[in-house]
Amino acid sequence: MNGTTVTPATAPRRVNWLKGALVASLAVNLLIAGAVAARWYKGPPPERYARLTQAQLIPRFFFRDLDRARRMELMAVLKAQDKDIRDGRQAVKVQVMALADALETEPYDEARVKSAVEGFTAKSEALFNTGADAALAVIGKLTPEERKLMAQHLRNREDRGRKPQNDKTPDGP
Repeated sequence: MNGTTVTPATAPRRVNWLKGALVASLAVNLLIAGAVAARWYKGPPPERYARLTQAQLIPRFFFRDLDRARRMELMAVLKAQDKDIRDGRQAVKVQVMALADALETEPYDEARVKSAVEGFTAKSEALFNTGADAALAVIGKLTPEERKLMAQHLRNREDRGRKPQNDKTPDGP
C-alpha cells in the first residue's frame, strides 16, 4: 500500500420519523400534564350565576373567593329569581322582534316603531329592576367582611385596564 488510508464511505443519515413522533408525543403529554396540574393547583372554576341584570352589580370573581357552602347559599338567592329574570329576558326579545317586524312593514309606520322601542325600554327597565332586587337580596345577606370583599372586587373591576393616577400637581408637567 502506498500509505493512504481508505475510510469506509458513510451512508447518508436518514431522517428517523420515529424519533420525531416520540418528541411530538412527549410534547403533547407534557401539555396535558401541565393542564391537569394547573387545574389541580387552581381548583375547579367558580360556579357562576351571571345573568345580564346582575353582571354589573355582583362581580363574577367575588363568588370565587367564598367557600363553596357560602357561595351556594348566596347563589340560591339569585336562582330564586331566575324565573322572573328568564321571563323578563323573553319579554325583551319579544319587543326586539316587534321592532324588527315594524321596520319591515310597508308603508313605514313610525307610530308602530315608536311603540316597539317604548315597549323594549319598559321591558328592559323591568328586567333590570328584577336584577337589582336580586342583587340587593344577595347584598343584604353578606357579612361585613364579604361586603368589603365585594367592594374590593367592584373597585378592581372598574380599575381593570387602567393605569393608576399619579400624584402630579396641576402645575407639574
